[in-house]
Amino acid sequence: MFIDDIRQDFYNVLLGHRVLLLVHYDVDAICTCKILQDLFKCDNVSYTLVPVGGISELKTAYEENCEEIKYVVLINCGGTIDLVDILQPEEDVVFFVLDSHKPTDVCNVYSDGQVRLVHRDNEENIPDFDDIFRDDEEENEEEEPEGGREALEAAVERRRARRAWEERRHTLMFNYTQFSYYGKPSACVLLELCHVASRCGVAALWAASVAAVAARAQAQRAPAACLLDADTLHRLVAGLRRTGGDDTQARLALEKEAWLPLYRVWSLEAALKHSPLVGPHLKMHTLAGANKLRQLLADMGFPLQQARQAYRSMDVELRRSLITALETSAPKHKLPTPVEATFLLYRPHSPPLPALDVTYAILGLIEHQTLPPAEGFQHALSALDILPGCCESRRLGFASAQAALQGVARLVHSTLTSRGLHLAGPFSYFIVQEGTPEAELVKGPHWLGVATRWLSAAGGGTRPLLGAAPAAGPERGRSLLLGLPPRADHEPRNLFGAAFEQAAAKSGVSVSIDYIDSSVITLPTSQRTQFLDALTALLA
Repeated sequence: MFIDDIRQDFYNVLLGHRVLLLVHYDVDAICTCKILQDLFKCDNVSYTLVPVGGISELKTAYEENCEEIKYVVLINCGGTIDLVDILQPEEDVVFFVLDSHKPTDVCNVYSDGQVRLVHRDNEENIPDFDDIFRDDEEENEEEEPEGGREALEAAVERRRARRAWEERRHTLMFNYTQFSYYGKPSACVLLELCHVASRCGVAALWAASVAAVAARAQAQRAPAACLLDADTLHRLVAGLRRTGGDDTQARLALEKEAWLPLYRVWSLEAALKHSPLVGPHLKMHTLAGANKLRQLLADMGFPLQQARQAYRSMDVELRRSLITALETSAPKHKLPTPVEATFLLYRPHSPPLPALDVTYAILGLIEHQTLPPAEGFQHALSALDILPGCCESRRLGFASAQAALQGVARLVHSTLTSRGLHLAGPFSYFIVQEGTPEAELVKGPHWLGVATRWLSAAGGGTRPLLGAAPAAGPERGRSLLLGLPPRADHEPRNLFGAAFEQAAAKSGVSVSIDYIDSSVITLPTSQRTQFLDALTALLA
């Protein structure tokens, strides 16, 4: 069921109780967790925090921590599955679900109160209860009815009506579940709670800003939807007169900013080469790519010596002219303008911190090359701190993200130059070979998603694209498979989740649909070709 009042029906219910907090490994979930942690700290709410990466981890985390727990909050997990059926909780346990993954499972929607959904997205076209659930089970319908001809005709008519209802239900459920997509970022939803509770400070606004920027950077939402999602955020930032506390004096600003990853801690040339927005159009895998980059820098008025050194060491006048130079020169080279209005955090004695950079830092931490996921999760929470000065967690995330972006660029270039982008009828696909350096960098769905979107943009983005890479950790011998719809940057609704399930059923491949995002699966590497053949036949 959906709650009506986020403060009264959600947060006030938790006060005075111990809460189990289950949080997914993604940027939005971590930002939401950061906001909720600050609220819990203010009200002395005790909680147990457990990060989860998939449905099996969610079930294990609940089973290990459910003793004496009556309230469970799930952030960006649990909304798309039947929670009561999978977790088998006691009747007095209540689940509060704040999940941006859509569509929401209908059993959660029509729960009698054990599952309470914190937010309903306007895009959700949920079928009516009477269209998908029936109370009459028509007991003993198969037996021969007694009472003569009229009773027989009535029984036949009931069976006909039931078959018609079942066909309609199948059609409605197919239309409702055929696409997976993302709703409004959970951190932006929780910001509304901070607003009504008069606790909307810089820390909460900053976390919500990073989540909103992450949805745009990862193409989880269409550009127009991202603007609407962040409407409340824009108004709160604009209306914020006193920011932070006397100990930080931090302030948040919405300004034009170069949409280049980590350029403030990198160099301008490196940021352009490794930008998922600009990189595909520079075509660095060709001989002309390097010349095109040099011509772009020349048109911008940036000497190579300046563009190749650390941004902080560049000439001050060049730094001041960067935004204008990018806006003017990029269209001349038929590049998407890498300038957007975004959020920056200003702190005393510290350089400005763009929300885009923190997005990549968090991605680098939750899919770090060497850190365990749980440790990376804790570092990601620390990376959202607004205190002035250096943050070691953020620095660690920047370094990891830089290495990952370099690996993604190498992977894309090697795939394109070696003709590793294969055509399979209705879609294209590429495979990251096991044992290559890049395979260790794209072993998770986030960085594999960046590589897949980069390759899709390099090819025009008109065809669906599948990316396959060796799965990490205990999944050795299995492949990670990620599906991307055509023109994902404009219409990110994804049909691969439902297609994967059908192809697995038809091919008999032991596919694991354990990820929260249904468009990401794992399967045995030895059966990958068999599965792709079945998927090709299904979508043809």
